[in-house]
Amino acid sequence: MPGIPSTAKFRPLAVAAALLAGTTAITACGGFDASSGSAGSSGIGGTIRVSSETGQPYLKDAADRFQKLHPGVTVQFVQSPSNTYQTTVRAQLAAGHGPDVMFVWGGTGNSMATKTLAQAGLLEDLTGQPWASTMGDTATSLVSYQQKVYAFTSYQNPTGVEYNKDLLGKLGVSVPTTFTELLGFCRTVAGKGITPIAIGNQTGYLNTEIPIELANTLVYSQDPQFAQHVTSGATTWTGSALWRDALTKAHQEYLQMRDAHCFEDNSTGYSDTQATQLVSSGKALGVDIISPAVDDLKQGNPNQHYDMFELPATDSPADTYLTTNTGAAYAVAKSSPNKATALAFLAYMAQQDQIDEASKANFGVPYTPAPGVTVLPELQGVANLYQAKKTALWPTNFWPSYETKQAMIAADQDLILGRKTVQQVVDAVQNSLHGA
Repeated sequence: MPGIPSTAKFRPLAVAAALLAGTTAITACGGFDASSGSAGSSGIGGTIRVSSETGQPYLKDAADRFQKLHPGVTVQFVQSPSNTYQTTVRAQLAAGHGPDVMFVWGGTGNSMATKTLAQAGLLEDLTGQPWASTMGDTATSLVSYQQKVYAFTSYQNPTGVEYNKDLLGKLGVSVPTTFTELLGFCRTVAGKGITPIAIGNQTGYLNTEIPIELANTLVYSQDPQFAQHVTSGATTWTGSALWRDALTKAHQEYLQMRDAHCFEDNSTGYSDTQATQLVSSGKALGVDIISPAVDDLKQGNPNQHYDMFELPATDSPADTYLTTNTGAAYAVAKSSPNKATALAFLAYMAQQDQIDEASKANFGVPYTPAPGVTVLPELQGVANLYQAKKTALWPTNFWPSYETKQAMIAADQDLILGRKTVQQVVDAVQNSLHGA
């Protein structure tokens, strides 16, 4: 991206623009060479507790390998379901007995997001760690607060419809490339007794996933530089007619999809796990997910073959943008009684071979589509968008607080249940931004 500063300079507006700009070139995470040493290279020993959401096999494997490298170290690995992880760990941190190392999100999108936790004084400052200067501008922006780094992150996750390729062929339908085609696709598949796109709206954030995918395409197809404009102060979320119009149209399209029977009946009665099980069992053709959930599909039915497509929001295929979310990030609790070992564990995960393993295990892609980057078979359907740099991060990563995300979750659930109008949803989101 022209004008992006180095991470050492930490110019907040320009760095934030890099965070937003899935549409522009960004710096790859280069990895940390452990042979150069780390701040945790002495005093390593004892026990650390590592917490994450369920469905992160890489982290357990990394913990096992780390223990073998450091005899005498014990890593207690604790996982919680996605619908309880945030409240559980946040309560532990507030009580002063949280994990030493924990899975966190980039930005401010929820109570376990890096900037939210850093603002509350719950995270260790990691700016001085050798790997902190290797992440690249976009990754650094996502896990920094007031010019300090508080977590490690190295890849992003595509968001879209992961579908059963074999069932697609049996049903005689094709992947839709326009919004009109999408509605026809849903009617045809539903008419054959199969749910076209399962969604687990019982799991909070999934209520917002489809509207956000649609809105990102509607925004970035009209203004690829929207990121710079909104972060530089040239426009604001509440003052941007483009954003408000896109948010409105995205929710109108969400209702059109519901009425075309794109989703299972009573989608708010299904959790994320139950929605993926509909695909594994053959009751649904696809499920709208963030890519790490591909692992759940494969475990549910390893005999099926999967691929992803992004939801089109217009009738021009060239308009479609791929929505991505920050990949797994990891932080150290400020209250950790064994910081030397916790920091050493993060340094281990920052090695390039571990970055590659983590990205592959979590069905992620590097922040930069550099030559030679391999896109996994289950993501091939969106590889062209990724390689063309037609990507846009979830806006929840950089809204001023997670209040907006919570407002959108509640409003979108009411919308799909017929309790709110599109206008009421848009007003709820915009009002929660408080002029930002």
